[in-house]
Amino acid sequence: MKKIMMMPFLLAPLFFLPSTWAAEKVRVVTGDERPADCISSVQINNIDGREVRVPPLELTVEPGKHTLTGRAIINTDFCPAVGIRNSNLQIEPLEADFEAGKVYYVGYDHSSSDRNDWGLVIWQVKED
Repeated sequence: MKKIMMMPFLLAPLFFLPSTWAAEKVRVVTGDERPADCISSVQINNIDGREVRVPPLELTVEPGKHTLTGRAIINTDFCPAVGIRNSNLQIEPLEADFEAGKVYYVGYDHSSSDRNDWGLVIWQVKED
């Protein structure tokens, strides 16, 4: 009987673990795109100078400043990407200060007619 009574107390911390974990992490969504705004999805393969293998749609990082780099998959449905032969481009790094408990939507902005202005952007931030 004592073992059965103690079980809820032992399991109680497990119910609070996911919410605590989520509040301490930052979600970075890279698979969403906005073709009409010339923002394409990206595949992050480097975080803070370290090569990483992360899911192609979303990743999690610790709160704080991070540098992300990777490859852009240019969607030319609404915004023709003039002068590129391959729609899979290596991209310049994005440096940002990520806050815990938020979701950051990161994409590749290729809306400018000047290709030098293209780059990684945070196009939306939401509460998690």
